[in-house]
Amino acid sequence: MSIKSLTITEDAYDALKALKHNDESFSEVILRISKEKRDHIEKYFGILKDSPLTTEEWIDSVKKGRKDTDEESRVRQKKLEKIWGTVA
Repeated sequence: MSIKSLTITEDAYDALKALKHNDESFSEVILRISKEKRDHIEKYFGILKDSPLTTEEWIDSVKKGRKDTDEESRVRQKKLEKIWGTVA
């Protein structure tokens, strides 16, 4: 495994640190976040073509995804507020 050094701003470092779980390295955080984004996109890719889901099931799935994302955003915002103070 090769290792690369990255230069990031202090704000970017603080944001990444806020997303970090206690036992995670920064590399693991980046990999987890990128996998979550990829999985989220792939989950819905092509959903309307030959989908066994009914429209109602699809709408419910989208609503649940939005609710989960909203909750995740609230948790992240609370972490960032601890670091930076109140976020506008």
